[in-house]
Amino acid sequence: MDSSIITVLAIILLILIVLNHITIISPTISKTASCSQTNFGCCPNGVDSKINYYGTNCPGYRPGPGYQPPLYVPPPYVPPPSPEPTPEPVPDPVPRPKPIGGCAGTRYGCCPNNNTPKINEQGSNCILK
Repeated sequence: MDSSIITVLAIILLILIVLNHITIISPTISKTASCSQTNFGCCPNGVDSKINYYGTNCPGYRPGPGYQPPLYVPPPYVPPPSPEPTPEPVPDPVPRPKPIGGCAGTRYGCCPNNNTPKINEQGSNCILK
């Protein structure tokens, strides 16, 4: 019984020793390798990738004498105007029929304009001018 326990412990100890000497190698990607795979290669600093042949985006870039690369400045964003609500048309006033027999033919007579019949003795529907 004692020898079986010693054998098991010896095997465990051997496994731990082997595991202690195993190192995990992780792949490393250098920044130089990543920018060297771009269309225009790397900037002189070896970190940034060029956006064009001349490397105008690279730190420390200076254009040659008499050459100034065109700077593209995008126009400011202007949102499209919101559609204006169309106003509802003004309804045409309902034409009132002329009273039969003129103002004398109405119960209360006509307003001072001699065209609109009064709806009561005071003429509350008449427009004063």
